[in-house]
Amino acid sequence: MEREGQPHKEEEEREEPLGFALGAAARKLAKFYAQALADQSLTPSQLFLLRQLWLEDGLPLRDLGVRAQLDATSTTWLVDQLEHAGLVERKRNSPDRRIVRVWLTETGRSSQDKLIPALARWENALYQELLPHHAPEEIATFRRVLTTLINTLPEGDDLWKQLSTSWDTQLDRLRSLTETTDKKGWHIDHGANTPDWPNP
Repeated sequence: MEREGQPHKEEEEREEPLGFALGAAARKLAKFYAQALADQSLTPSQLFLLRQLWLEDGLPLRDLGVRAQLDATSTTWLVDQLEHAGLVERKRNSPDRRIVRVWLTETGRSSQDKLIPALARWENALYQELLPHHAPEEIATFRRVLTTLINTLPEGDDLWKQLSTSWDTQLDRLRSLTETTDKKGWHIDHGANTPDWPNP
């Protein structure tokens, strides 16, 4: 006979961890955008970076990576590709020569005339796929959750350090609560139900 609540527990155990589920969804979406861009000579990552410059041209290389949620190596590699394709160019900042800014070329600037409407069509196609399964309010909430994840969680290594520190803090707190001798001098026998009272 199944105990009450057992099916719910098994359902939770079968449920994919959030990170795994997001990763699986991201891989499917990456394939979707790769196929959509097949005739554009752009990868999804290149388009994502290019879009940041459509929103604000002339960003410093470092800021561009932050906007695109990319590390410095990946940002440089993608800018190299876009520069080779004639879509962007690097320029040194006049007041501070150490700052490299990335600017759209005329070709890069005009590319948005075709790609921005295409992005809107692809976004609508994904939205229509979700509508039979979720109400518009649920989809809007999901988007807000994703935005929160992107804006608040640090990068992988930093996230692990942050969580590890949090776990260590909680473990230290637990240890302080389960010390063998408390401040009143009670000796706690972990194999018994009651503490040994101190001798008068």
